[in-house]
Amino acid sequence: MVAILNFVKGRSQFMLAIGILLLVACSKNDGKPTGINEESFLICKINGKERKFNFAVNANSQPADWNKIHFVVIAGWETNDIDKSPSFDISLVLPDGAKETTYSVNGNTSLELDGQYCVQRWDAGAHVDTDCHMGGRSDGTYFTLTITSLSRWGVKGKFSGLLRNGSSFLKVTDGEFAAPYN
Repeated sequence: MVAILNFVKGRSQFMLAIGILLLVACSKNDGKPTGINEESFLICKINGKERKFNFAVNANSQPADWNKIHFVVIAGWETNDIDKSPSFDISLVLPDGAKETTYSVNGNTSLELDGQYCVQRWDAGAHVDTDCHMGGRSDGTYFTLTITSLSRWGVKGKFSGLLRNGSSFLKVTDGEFAAPYN
């Protein structure tokens, strides 16, 4: 009888643990990954529609000199087929080193900051072209990047802007990312 009770008790604890794991895994998280360790994500709204570029999100390689991080590059794709997936990337180059602050550019300025949304075009299985909307240093555009964390793990922050491809414009709002160094 004791053996049966121990078996039932052990099985109940196991089922309770599985239930808690399922509850945590299915909880609402506003589209951002959750977990014990930091996870990567890149989300924003493009012309009001939420987009998630959560595949292969990464930042540039770890800096050799932590006193001066000269460039910050973040990228992510919408699907795991990165050859065909829409992507979003951010590039910032600073001779004096990046800091946890806000950087903004509006058209032709000397600060090297750009946001870019690209879509691969395919025809009958062959890559035809890549359409990119860019914003920051391009005429008639702007881009803002707020770095909220620079750590040995990677880079976290927020972004927004107006991107352009010829006469086509895309408004980017509510952008957030957490990108580990690759």
